[in-house]
Amino acid sequence: MSDPIVTLWTAQHTDARAPSPAELTERARVLRRRVWRRDATEYAAGALAAGVFGWMGLASPDWGVRIACLVQIVGLLLVMRNLWTRRPVDDPTALDRDALSHLRALLTAQRDALASVGRWYIGPMLPGMILFLAAVSRVTATNTGWGPALIVAALAAAIASGVLYGVLRLNRHAARTLDAQLAALDPGSSDADQSQA
Repeated sequence: MSDPIVTLWTAQHTDARAPSPAELTERARVLRRRVWRRDATEYAAGALAAGVFGWMGLASPDWGVRIACLVQIVGLLLVMRNLWTRRPVDDPTALDRDALSHLRALLTAQRDALASVGRWYIGPMLPGMILFLAAVSRVTATNTGWGPALIVAALAAAIASGVLYGVLRLNRHAARTLDAQLAALDPGSSDADQSQA
């Protein structure tokens, strides 16, 4: 006679096995491809935004707007550099490690990059945005007065703040998702990695 609880438990956990090295390698490949696509989109958006700010800076007769556009372009270039330094690179020592350690290292690096997006992604763009809003508000105020200029500036600041807050929240959510994937790989790995971060 068999124990029905044990039978039920073993029937539910038929998939409770360690992933094979091939499965781990495939998951690492999928992660790298997803990161590559995200980065390519970010580079294209950064190039487009830098082009728009460059055109506005050249077209504007106001030196305040020109300087703000230049500061924004520098901020965008810094963000692109930061994105480049946080990309997954081919690790020649990866072949010396097991597939689980390699995937864990990739997930941890991406989690850390997503969790700290406020410092390396949003932060470098803030000075240019603030200067641009101030310069455009000053130019607008000379034409319409300070009342309408400040209303438009407040509206633009609220929209920009909302977008940046959304970017921050989405990236933090993605970092929590990667935390869950790390926890699924090894129950102790996520806690150990977070205590080191």
